[in-house]
Amino acid sequence: MEIQNTTKIKGEILLGIIFSLELYALPVQFYLLLKGSEFTFFSAAVRFFSFFTITTNTIVFICTAMLLFGGKCAMNTFFRKCTTITAITVYILIVGIVFNLLLRQIVDLKGHHRIVSEIFHTVVPVLFFFYWLFFVSPQKISFKVISFWLIYPIIYIIYTLFHGILTSFYPYPFIDATKLGFKTAIVNGIFILIAFVVLSIILISVLRLKTKSFT
Repeated sequence: MEIQNTTKIKGEILLGIIFSLELYALPVQFYLLLKGSEFTFFSAAVRFFSFFTITTNTIVFICTAMLLFGGKCAMNTFFRKCTTITAITVYILIVGIVFNLLLRQIVDLKGHHRIVSEIFHTVVPVLFFFYWLFFVSPQKISFKVISFWLIYPIIYIIYTLFHGILTSFYPYPFIDATKLGFKTAIVNGIFILIAFVVLSIILISVLRLKTKSFT
């Protein structure tokens, strides 16, 4: 019992760290977007949430807030599910992997821009993965759930392409249909979705191995 309580406390401390980082980074990033720009508050909000990095870190923020402060509300029950946390882990890991493999070399960030970028793309993905790995009770999840997990990135890609047609703004160069052409942008989007599937398979397989070790 004492070991379980200690584990729970450690998990809550880790959640608290992630929550605090997001509570700092998300408002600061929005302020930096507004600062010195011609955006209205509404147009800045649209641009802000046009980044998969921002939407996913916002999901992580909501998840950690619910796990820490949600009590017994229905939303908290949803976020406590192993399936939900595993899906969010896949999303935030993709944020980190894509940035560090494809984008880090082409961005030159300074000051607060660099600090919040590291929080979004490196610190939070690693910490949330550790929380999932060490503090989430493993359950055997069917590989069929991957089709549901893909709904979020598919909607995001579709939104990004059509929003780009209307505004000529694309948040990431590998999906910039203006420069690459619509066909290439779609193909790149499909490769990103494949990465989601592969990572999902890996994490579900890890959960299955962990459930076997507990039986």
